[in-house]
Amino acid sequence: MELLNSRKYLLILAFVEGAAVMAVELLGAKMSAVYFGNSLYVWTSVLMVTISGLAIGYFIGGRLTQRFPSKKTLYIIFLIAALLVLIMPAWANIIMQHTMTSDYFEAAIQSTIFYLLPAMIAFGIIPPYVISLLSKEVEDAGSYTGLVYTSSTFGGVITCLLTGFYLIPTYGVKMSTYCVAISIILIPFFYFFKKNILISVGILLASAFIISNGINPPSQSKNSHVKVLHKSDGLMGQILIADDLKTQKRSLMINNISQSFMHIPSGRSQWRYVHRVALYASDKPAGSKVLICGIGGGNLINELLALGFVIDAVDIDVRMAEVATEFFGMPANTSVFEDDARHYIRTCKKKYDMVILDMSAGENQPSNVYTVECFKEIQGILNPDGVMFVHYQNVLEGEGAEAAKSIGKTIIESGLKVKLLNTDKIVDGIKADWTIHSELMFYASISVPAFITKGFDRRNKFADPFNFPKKQGIFLEGYDFSDGILLTDDNPIMDVLHVPALESTRQAALKRLIPILLKEKVEII
Repeated sequence: MELLNSRKYLLILAFVEGAAVMAVELLGAKMSAVYFGNSLYVWTSVLMVTISGLAIGYFIGGRLTQRFPSKKTLYIIFLIAALLVLIMPAWANIIMQHTMTSDYFEAAIQSTIFYLLPAMIAFGIIPPYVISLLSKEVEDAGSYTGLVYTSSTFGGVITCLLTGFYLIPTYGVKMSTYCVAISIILIPFFYFFKKNILISVGILLASAFIISNGINPPSQSKNSHVKVLHKSDGLMGQILIADDLKTQKRSLMINNISQSFMHIPSGRSQWRYVHRVALYASDKPAGSKVLICGIGGGNLINELLALGFVIDAVDIDVRMAEVATEFFGMPANTSVFEDDARHYIRTCKKKYDMVILDMSAGENQPSNVYTVECFKEIQGILNPDGVMFVHYQNVLEGEGAEAAKSIGKTIIESGLKVKLLNTDKIVDGIKADWTIHSELMFYASISVPAFITKGFDRRNKFADPFNFPKKQGIFLEGYDFSDGILLTDDNPIMDVLHVPALESTRQAALKRLIPILLKEKVEII
């Protein structure tokens, strides 16, 4: 009976190891995202480091079981793994602050190696030890190997759901990391409590010291011009809302990329594209039904509500509607659907006069939306005279121009007619630099894109100082989309096409925004 209990306990240890690996992998990715974003390339770095660490650990573990084949060694490895996880938030901050000025992709990989690889190596050592302790006879090895990896994998499945859908949204990345570390550290704590209570006391004191320092970071100066109003973590990234008291501006940032930028006294957006869309949308009469995919701070919604439109808004992140209402003045009764934009478009039974895709202000592209099939589905929910705006940020010439051309080509292939709005690309007949990453706006409809009204008399006069074209020069006539790549559900490669813009956007945050936050002692992780 004692042997049976011992084997069951060792399988529980394998379960804990597998659970910890998946939790730490997710948490490590979220730590990296705050500095380097939530892109495919960051996730690839995290996966590469995780798998490499486990492989190294498996090799080391196989060797160690031959030299130190004791349970005590196994619990020491658990203790080392727990301590490495416990220091991850602080260590990751230190590492990424030193690497963030390097090349973007190199910095993301280097940082992940330094703060994530050691813990993964430690976790990788554990399964060979558990298998060794279970397999007293050679003929048992295969059976117990399967049991160990089944227990480990099942632990990973459970913790993946628990960490992603509960721990991170509820407690944030740092506290979730501490919770995971504590759950691991209890195993060696109770083992050594029976063997040597002083070691257990040392474990307890060391853990308490690390956690207390982590949850009590240096406070901001009373004279700081940056005031943090809200900070939360979730599967879609970290939301940070902060006021610049010098300029009276409020920013909503996701993973430290600005998504909304508002002048606090007036409550109006400081982004030109918001007022540009509102101006040209005023071509439609009051009462028009509008679908907005992507809420941000809700500034665009506010502008369109002022024009008398009936708004439905879709956002996959439930937090966006909450912060837009609390901090950016979006009416609480706004019709909001928590859903993926493509899923909503595909299942929607309504018809709209206008569809606005505003999901590309950050670095992650809605690749499942930018396809021929999705644009056809959008056409299916548009009224015959309906229009579509697509807000995107990139270049029109040079490296990266293929992205904008591909969106345009894909829209045309779907059966819609499309033109690019003149987003300050030609001013007073003078062509601007089209190789600079900046605002782009696609305007599409079933018929040839055109505006009915002359002068846009329904417009909000707040935008008049921007001098947006109202009669001549509204569109960039003749821009050629033919060199683009046709984007389909079978070839949804906007993430790849967007890489130059991704690097430019993230480098700007690393060189300008994050240093300001660090200087003002705003906690990053």
